[in-house]
Amino acid sequence: MLGFNRFVYTFLTTILTLGFSKIMDAQVAVGTSNHMMLTKKYTNKDFYQDGVFNKLRAKEAIREMIIGFGNSYTDQMDELIWVSDFGLGDYEHVGLASIIWFNNTKGYHFFAMTMYLLPGQMIPEHIHRPIRSSPSLPPKYESWEVIKGWIYNFSEVGNATPNPPKIPDSFGKVISQNYNIMNIGEIQSLKQLETWHFMMAGPNGAIVDEYGVYHDRRGWFSSNDKAYPTN
Repeated sequence: MLGFNRFVYTFLTTILTLGFSKIMDAQVAVGTSNHMMLTKKYTNKDFYQDGVFNKLRAKEAIREMIIGFGNSYTDQMDELIWVSDFGLGDYEHVGLASIIWFNNTKGYHFFAMTMYLLPGQMIPEHIHRPIRSSPSLPPKYESWEVIKGWIYNFSEVGNATPNPPKIPDSFGKVISQNYNIMNIGEIQSLKQLETWHFMMAGPNGAIVDEYGVYHDRRGWFSSNDKAYPTN
C-alpha cells in the first residue's frame, strides 16, 4: 500500500510540475520512436494516372514513411528529394527516392546520399563502370548504413543464398544471387568494384545512408535494359 501511495504521489507531482499536455507529448514521442509505420498501403494505382508516373504521390508516400519512422521532413528535403521508377512503371515494387547531400566534383571527390525505400521496394540491379569520356572517373565505390527499418543487400559476389524474397517480373533478370539482411546501425560496403548489386526494403520500408566516391549517371548501368534513372 505504501508503494502504491508513493506512485500516486509521484504521478500527481509530475502532472503539476510538467503539465498534462507535456506528458501527452512525451507519450506521442515514445510512440513515434517505436516506429509508427505507414498507415496506408500504397500501390501502383496511387502512383500512376493514365500510365504516367505521379511523382507528387510518390513523395507523399515517402514523406509519410519518414515521419512514421520518427524523423523530420523539412522544406529543404522536399526541395532536394528525387523520385524515380526507372522507367519501369512499377514504383510500388521497383523504384527509389533519394537525397544527394554532397557530390563533390573538385578536389576531394566524395559523395553522400540518403535513400528512402517503401515497404518491399527495391532498386534495380545495377553496376558502376569507369567513365572513359571526359571528365573521366574511376568506378564508384560505396558503403551503406541502415538508419531505419532493414534491407536485403544483394550482390553477385558469393554463393547463391537460399530462400530469397520474391522478385517482381518488372525487375528483370537477377545476377546478384547472394544476399544478407542489414539491420539498423549495420554498415556494409560494395564487395568488389564493378560488380552487380541491389537492395530491397523489408516489410516496413527502410532509410539507408550511402557514402562513396564522386560519380555520375554515365557510369550507372542496369542488368535490366529497360531501367534507367529518370529525371
